[in-house]
Amino acid sequence: MLYIVYLVSIVLYIICGISWDRITSFADVITLAFLVFPCVLMLFCTSSFRAFGRAFLFAVGKRDCSFQQCRESAQSVKMVMQTAAVFGAVCFLIGMVNSIRSQDWSSMDSIGWICLDSSVAILSLFYALLICMLLLPVYFMLKKHLFSQRTDTDRGN
Repeated sequence: MLYIVYLVSIVLYIICGISWDRITSFADVITLAFLVFPCVLMLFCTSSFRAFGRAFLFAVGKRDCSFQQCRESAQSVKMVMQTAAVFGAVCFLIGMVNSIRSQDWSSMDSIGWICLDSSVAILSLFYALLICMLLLPVYFMLKKHLFSQRTDTDRGN
């Protein structure tokens, strides 16, 4: 339940930081899809969809999973965060290289175009960090639960 409070707080925090009149500047479906696709592909290729979904059930209060299931969920969340970070950086580099290579450097207008293109490239970093920001508490809740289960098992022996 606290995760829902966290999500609402983060959404309000980001909207206030961006401000309502500039919110459309941060909406780029193509960049988001280019970043989310590798995350989904990674979950698919590692058969981790169920574990990833279980992580969110755990975050909203359903805590009846085994130690192994909890560990798999933590690994799937960590994998998505790392995939988002890597592909966010790759998307940024692709955008910047394409921007720089496509300019006609005989004119001063090129600098203005690079600034405009870099604002789009930076969105891939923004989305990657946003994904990590949303998943980080889920990961730490799972790790805390794993640690407490491990400690309980050690005490029982």
